[in-house]
Amino acid sequence: MKLVTRYLLGHLGRPWMYIMAGFSIIAILVDLFSNFVDFTEAGTPIRVVLLYYAILLPTYLPYLLPVSLLLALLYALWQLGKNSELTAMRACGLSLTQLITPYLITGLLASFLLLGVNELFNPWAMHWTRQFKAMQGSPNVSQAHLAVNLAYKNVPGRRIWRINSFDPRPSSSFEMRGINLTQQRPDGSDEFRMDAARARWIDNHWWFEKVETQYYDANNDRSGPAESSPAIEMTMLAESPKDFMNEIKESSERSAAEIVKFIATHKGISEDTRNRLMVDFHYRLAAPWLCLIVILIGVPFGIHTGRRGMGMGILLALLVFFAYYVLMGLGLAYGKQMMIHPVPAGWLPGAIFFVLGLVLLRRIR
Repeated sequence: MKLVTRYLLGHLGRPWMYIMAGFSIIAILVDLFSNFVDFTEAGTPIRVVLLYYAILLPTYLPYLLPVSLLLALLYALWQLGKNSELTAMRACGLSLTQLITPYLITGLLASFLLLGVNELFNPWAMHWTRQFKAMQGSPNVSQAHLAVNLAYKNVPGRRIWRINSFDPRPSSSFEMRGINLTQQRPDGSDEFRMDAARARWIDNHWWFEKVETQYYDANNDRSGPAESSPAIEMTMLAESPKDFMNEIKESSERSAAEIVKFIATHKGISEDTRNRLMVDFHYRLAAPWLCLIVILIGVPFGIHTGRRGMGMGILLALLVFFAYYVLMGLGLAYGKQMMIHPVPAGWLPGAIFFVLGLVLLRRIR
C-alpha cells in the first residue's frame, strides 16, 4: 500500500471508528431502555444479555455503516482541506482520481461486507433476537421459542407436513412433536401417511420415533393395516431444518436467497404476496450499495467543506443521504402496492443517487 493511500485511509479510519462506536452505544442504550424491565423481571444473566447485544448489533449495520462512513469521510476531507493537504498533494502531481480511489474502494468493500452480513448473518440474528425477547416476557419461558401448529408443503417433493410443535434451536436437534406427514403421487392421490410422536435432525437427516405408517392405493383407499415402528431413519426426505425455519420466519428475517426459496416452495401464494416478496428480494440486494453511493456523494461535499467550512457541506450531504431513504421508502411502498414493478422499486433509488454522485464527482475542479 502506498504511503499516501495509507495516510488518506488513516484520516478516514480513525473518525469512522469513533462515530461507529458512538452510534452503536446509542443503539444499544435505546434497546436496553425498552427491554430492561423484561430482562430484570425474567432474571436474565448479564452474560446472556451481553450475548443478545452482540448478536443484535450487526442487525443495525445496514443503517449505521453508511451514515458513519459518510460522516467520517466528510470529517476526513474537511481536515485535509483545512490544512491544504489536498492542494499540496495535487501540486505534487497526484490526480483527483488517485486521491479519491482509496475512498471509493473502501465504499465498495463496505458494500460487499454489508451484502454478506445481510445474507449470511442478519436473517438468523433477527429471528434469534425476536425469539429471545419473546422468551423474556412469556409466562412459560421454556416453551416461548416453539413454533406451534406448523404446516409446510414441499411442492417438488409432493409432501405435506403438519407439526404440532417445532423447536428451531440446534441444541434441541430441531425437535418436532406430533408429526403428520403425507406423501402424494404425481396425480395428487395419497401414497402413504406417517404419524410420528417425535422427530429429530441427527447426522444431516431426520429420525422419526414411535411411527405409524398407513399406505393407500390409487383410489385413496387404505392398503392393508397401519405399520408401526419404534424409530425410522428418514434418509429419503429432502427437507432440512432450514426449510421449516424459513416457514416460521417473518418477512424481515429472510435473506434474498430464502425469499427465492420461499416463493419456489409456495406455488399457491397470491400475486400480491409474491409481489411483496419480490420487492423485498430486490431491496435486500440493492440496499448494501448505499455504502458506495455515500462515498460518491460524500467526496464532492467533503471537498466543499474543506474550502468553505464544514457545516454547510455536512448539512447538504446529510440532506441528500436522507433524501435517498425517502425515495427508497416511496419505492418500497409503491412497489408493494403493485404501482411499480419490483425491480425499479428496489434498485431505482440507488441508481438515481449513484448517477448523481458521478455527476457531482465530474464537477470537482
